[in-house]
Amino acid sequence: MSATTLNKKIFEELFLQHFASLTSFVYSYVRNEEAAKDIVHDTFLSFWNNCHRLDLSYSPKSYLYKLAQNYALKYIRHRRVVEANEPEIGRLFESFSDELTEYETRIARIEEKIKQLPDKQREVFLKCVVEEKKYKEVAEECGISLNTVKTHINRALRFLKDELQDDLILLFIWKEKK
Repeated sequence: MSATTLNKKIFEELFLQHFASLTSFVYSYVRNEEAAKDIVHDTFLSFWNNCHRLDLSYSPKSYLYKLAQNYALKYIRHRRVVEANEPEIGRLFESFSDELTEYETRIARIEEKIKQLPDKQREVFLKCVVEEKKYKEVAEECGISLNTVKTHINRALRFLKDELQDDLILLFIWKEKK
């Protein structure tokens, strides 16, 4: 059989004829039925996509079995790498999850403390810190003096510093989040 004669009908016949036996063959390597079926599907797909390069005067069955064996061995190597790294990945995920929970708790605490600021002070603080507006611009928007803006900012920062202590640095991270 030449590469030009491998049409869909012949390919379908090869598939029907060899799928079950190839699946059993691959299963003997990987010991997982779903993985074996996936590998055999990949084998046939690769065979079809590369049939124009193959010398099909030889047995297509031999190509299929060798290709399936290579895919099975590649799968086994991949599984070994995954299994070797799973515990470390699990530990990293747990650590990240713990850190994320702590971070979210601290951010919620910052937001709660900002809500405790007097209304005008909070408004001025958010405009200056979150919206990054200049003091003069905020003074004009709010209809207050530049010194009043500075006073609101100083009082807000003093309050947050006293209330948050260790979390003060997170205030600026929180600003980036907004």
